[in-house]
Amino acid sequence: MTQLIHPELSYQVRGVLLDVYNKRGPMLKEEYYEAAIAIGLEQHHIRCDTQKSFEVYYEGARVGLYYVDIWIEDGKILLELKVSPAIEPIHQAQALSYLKVTNADLAIVVNYGGASLEDQRLPNFVRQKGVEFAWESASGTQSWLYPDLTNVVLRACHRVYFVLGPGFLHQVYRRATMIELQRSGIAFEYVKQIPIEYGGHLLGHQDTRLILVEDKVLLATVALRENDEPVAQLLRARLRQFDLSLGILANFYGTKLAITPVRVK
Repeated sequence: MTQLIHPELSYQVRGVLLDVYNKRGPMLKEEYYEAAIAIGLEQHHIRCDTQKSFEVYYEGARVGLYYVDIWIEDGKILLELKVSPAIEPIHQAQALSYLKVTNADLAIVVNYGGASLEDQRLPNFVRQKGVEFAWESASGTQSWLYPDLTNVVLRACHRVYFVLGPGFLHQVYRRATMIELQRSGIAFEYVKQIPIEYGGHLLGHQDTRLILVEDKVLLATVALRENDEPVAQLLRARLRQFDLSLGILANFYGTKLAITPVRVK
């Protein structure tokens, strides 16, 4: 039988979570639940911090920040709050990512979006895992332009996802991917802005945040719920502007890394 982590504290915390649900009901903004839970914990003399920041590192380099919804008793418990029809696999995967960053003992995903309070405990078993990243050339890329280069780019993206997991902002994955490309010996340029022109006139400059790999492939690293067609169309427009034929859209949002090739003939 698996031993519960911090059983007495967890019992007290769940009592507060349930009391907030019973008194305030479902479907409010997350920030209201966060504030109410913090008040309830304080009334029970349980120390907590809301929106506590943690630096995210990749290969020893800082790539961004993550903010814990509620940080309890110096990391004994991390609360990840949701207002959703149900706790989804992506919510669990994100909480595991946060355990890696914070080294908390226990994450509890709490959902205030359903007909009753829903919560799920996730102990920090990631501390014990010693799984190494393994890569095999992605199937189907032989039909892409620059298959050897493409496989190096895909390997870099997959390793970033393997190390960090889902749940962070776009810029975290972008910075980590550039570190991984550099480690792989691949030349690239970080394109922050592009000029917008029409009819020979400069209209201004647009933020773009793309990675131009060896002047051949345009890589977009995002964290979106889905790779919808407007995002792909935007990448196609950028390809035309750079006079390139192949773009790669790498979406780090889900429980698996989603790779979409974008072509311009």
